[in-house]
Amino acid sequence: HLPLWYPAEALTSATASRDPPGATTAVLAVGAPCYLAGAAADKAAAQGAAVDVHVINGFPLEDGFLDGLAARYQRIVTIEDGLIGDPQSGTRGFAGLVATALAGTGVRLSHLGISDPRIAPSEHYVKVWEHFGMTEQGLLEALL
Repeated sequence: HLPLWYPAEALTSATASRDPPGATTAVLAVGAPCYLAGAAADKAAAQGAAVDVHVINGFPLEDGFLDGLAARYQRIVTIEDGLIGDPQSGTRGFAGLVATALAGTGVRLSHLGISDPRIAPSEHYVKVWEHFGMTEQGLLEALL
């Protein structure tokens, strides 16, 4: 795959890293787990499922970015290395932003992130990600 951007280009708030024709599912990835999104989308493609991946480079997002998602996708999965909350505390972080923007649109949403840091292992970030299902396989399962 080509680089997401080149130094001579202006950095945008979101970059499409996978954009296969006919995709009705997308991953919106923030931060370090972005590489998992690309890997899971590649595995989904090998199984015949087209999945777009948008890497969120920074905030604020460009005007209309979130609004345009509902017209394009039936399912969206977010992944971020941050606190996203749970049903008791409410959804927060980037997952909360997406959930709020797409509420009532009919788009099916799934969110991968840290739901409760009080119960997570602390040896290494990969162990934390695994604990919360933030793996290639966990993401692939959320996509298919």
